[in-house]
Amino acid sequence: MTRSNLSSLALIATSLTALACGGGGRPAPTTPAEPAPAPTIDADYADALADALVEVLATMAQITTASDCQVMGSQLGALFDRSASLFEQTRAVEDDPEGARLVKAAMDLRAKRVEPLVLAMGPGLVRCRDDASVVAAMARMPTL
Repeated sequence: MTRSNLSSLALIATSLTALACGGGGRPAPTTPAEPAPAPTIDADYADALADALVEVLATMAQITTASDCQVMGSQLGALFDRSASLFEQTRAVEDDPEGARLVKAAMDLRAKRVEPLVLAMGPGLVRCRDDASVVAAMARMPTL
């Protein structure tokens, strides 16, 4: 092998190495960005979901006035059984950033109705915070 052939082989090897290691001066081809997924819900659906959640909160406010913690836990459990589909829908929306934003905005519009309900629940839930049935029921409640 002549010196010229060795130089040519070295140049080819260097070029191949540079290409294999990402050199070569040209940017790597890019794939087009995936479009953002369409929201799973619209504003009307978010409003209906928020209205239903406010109704659940209103019922919870009534239930949490019970003086017997086991009765409270049982009634909360029954309410949450009836609300299972609503809770499923709420959890599904949590996986959709735009849907979650719509529901949060709908709930924010209802803040004046929600705040007194939450305040009304507080004393009963605090009083029964160690009751297993109340704890189990409240664990089922979705959060936004």
